[in-house]
Amino acid sequence: MNDIHHIITKVLANSASNEEKSLLDDWLREKLENKQDFELRRQQWEEMLLIVDDKDKKRVFTDIKNKINQETKVVDFNKYVDRKKSISWMKVAASVVSFISLGALSYYEITDPFSHLNLIGYNLVETEAGVQQTQLLTDGSTVYLNGDSRLKYKIDSEANERTLYLEGEAFFDVARDESKPFVIGLEDSHVQVLGTSFNIKAYSEDEQISTSVISGRVAFEASKSKSLILIPGNKGIINKAKNTMAKLDVDNAMDVAWMKKALYFENTSLSEMAKSLYRMYGVKLKFLDGSLKDLKITAKFENERLDEIFKILEMTNEFSYKIEDDVILIGGVGKFK
Repeated sequence: MNDIHHIITKVLANSASNEEKSLLDDWLREKLENKQDFELRRQQWEEMLLIVDDKDKKRVFTDIKNKINQETKVVDFNKYVDRKKSISWMKVAASVVSFISLGALSYYEITDPFSHLNLIGYNLVETEAGVQQTQLLTDGSTVYLNGDSRLKYKIDSEANERTLYLEGEAFFDVARDESKPFVIGLEDSHVQVLGTSFNIKAYSEDEQISTSVISGRVAFEASKSKSLILIPGNKGIINKAKNTMAKLDVDNAMDVAWMKKALYFENTSLSEMAKSLYRMYGVKLKFLDGSLKDLKITAKFENERLDEIFKILEMTNEFSYKIEDDVILIGGVGKFK
């Protein structure tokens, strides 16, 4: 059994020989429990790569290197992992040393990653309000940018990780590469994955930063001492003012609705709704009556024209509107009759 677990580790690290892969295939076909065991170890492997503490990176690397030429085949990672995040299986073959990224979970403290000096050597993609764009990266990953967003990236084949920075909203479909974590720097936080799909909303003017996971696992870190591991159905939220983190169980379909030109509002203030309308349609709301900013809206729109949206809202809420080019005036009932 120990030998097969050693082979599993080598397969997960992309260092197994064809003969070892064949042995694993035979073992997986023997019974359902073997497949379940493999899936558990694959998930634990991903968690290990995501949660090894940053301060221990060099010590872990040195320890494994020292064992490379020894007869012993395994290294115990349990002593390196925060006990609050420890997992049951952490016996990792020494052969994986070349696949562990020393840069993984590094903390991003760049105040403005989009400043002129910080753009040197990077690609910059910007979307205007009302415009969505798809960006295919050289590693095979795809990024879908919402309106009024900026993405800075450099996928270096020689680097230990794939590093990007985001201001705004984007959906990421990340190509799997366990040897190179995919890291997205945000405002005073970052997200790290190995291969997964998820949505990030991180506009500088918003009170919150959020990450919603569709598939795979995501490490969401707000500081060196605050982090979450998110799985499908989870949403991580950072309150920027309070410097707090929370993990929620949600219907993530609502968070990616913008990709289908859909808007979901549930007890949302009209002023908050204005942000979503600006990003999707490129229009701004001007309130002639300040009290209307707090008017709560619950509605669902799918690929609707802007004028149709406001016709429906006007019929079901106590306000009136007038569209003037890229500005929508909001006033009391009967204001524009």
